[in-house]
Amino acid sequence: MMSFNALVVVSMCYVTLLFAVAYLAERRAAEGHSNWLHSPWIYTLSLSIYCTAWTFYGAVGYAARSGLEFVTIYLGPTLVMVGWWWILRRLVRIGRAQRVTSIADLISSRFGKSTQIGMIVTVISVIAGTPYIALQLQSVTLSFAVFAQLEGASWQQAELTLTAMWVAIGLVVFTVLFGTRNLNANERHHGIVMAIAVEAVVKLLALVAVGVFVVWGVAGGPGAMMARIDASDIVLWDQDGSRWISLIFLSAAAFICLPRMFQVLVVENADERHLHVASWAFPLYLFLMSLFVVPIAVVGLDLLPAGSNPDLFVLTVPLSQGQSGLAVLSFLGGFSSATSMVIVATIALATMVSNHIVVPLWLKRQAHEQAVMSGDVRYVILLSRRLSIAGILALGFFYYLSLI
Repeated sequence: MMSFNALVVVSMCYVTLLFAVAYLAERRAAEGHSNWLHSPWIYTLSLSIYCTAWTFYGAVGYAARSGLEFVTIYLGPTLVMVGWWWILRRLVRIGRAQRVTSIADLISSRFGKSTQIGMIVTVISVIAGTPYIALQLQSVTLSFAVFAQLEGASWQQAELTLTAMWVAIGLVVFTVLFGTRNLNANERHHGIVMAIAVEAVVKLLALVAVGVFVVWGVAGGPGAMMARIDASDIVLWDQDGSRWISLIFLSAAAFICLPRMFQVLVVENADERHLHVASWAFPLYLFLMSLFVVPIAVVGLDLLPAGSNPDLFVLTVPLSQGQSGLAVLSFLGGFSSATSMVIVATIALATMVSNHIVVPLWLKRQAHEQAVMSGDVRYVILLSRRLSIAGILALGFFYYLSLI
């Protein structure tokens, strides 16, 4: 069984790998060798930030509580990519034509580049995004706590708070280093996107690996797994049609409108032809992410004691069977799901804060005092984004404190 200290070392090595990937991607882009970074496969994998820690861990818990209703979170984006990809193509074209850098920029541009509209959208986005960031911190912290519990340590609020704080600090450092290294007119971040693509592969492999182990290693094959599902207490088909329609609509809207999704869908898109690949490849990715959710939920309910948290079955089921290596891979998958979402969300929100709140206020003040120098504007933008990243993650951390 892997010790908690060993898990910390593995986590640090994984973070170091992500730093190296992001650094090399940034360096290659700076040298003008960025053609391979503009691959449609990298673009498609970057869309995986839709699959947060809630999707990686929480979908299993959702299935344990509500049956197949968890599928709605995958159906919404799938319908958008398969049936409405032309809308996304138009968004990309509008974004490129009008140099749109965020969802706030897009909405304000429809009202004559209104500064007030941009500010309102930014404030709403920051407020709405704070609980989401807090949930990612919570998922990573609880994952660490599961491994600590194996060594007999029962974490209290102090340990949970300290862990969440260090995770938040690490995310601030990574995001500032690779999200605000320089100013780009297109607001593209090659290093961040490449690191997210790597994390997308890790979380998919992790969830599929746990699912394969559950079906073939625990249940004894697909036939035996289906028998377990039929005998379980999970009500798969007793569903409210109107509720399904509402949830599918909400997930589809979130896929297009969330600041982090707009960032990767529109802002980071280097070629609209990438949408042709993404229109089928990303739904396939979502299908693979959802394929083993019900089996893991059913086996978790069968094997683990009553009252066990179903949101952590992806971790606790392998651990209950002595599969520490698989559990560590699952941990890295959940870690990837949480961190990739937080990184892109904070970059998108920080860009909105600097462009639609800080810079307009600063320019208004400078106009009354002296001529504005381009170097001064550059410094203000970079500084405001770095401080905004730290501030947004601090908001997420303090909101997390209200959850524990």
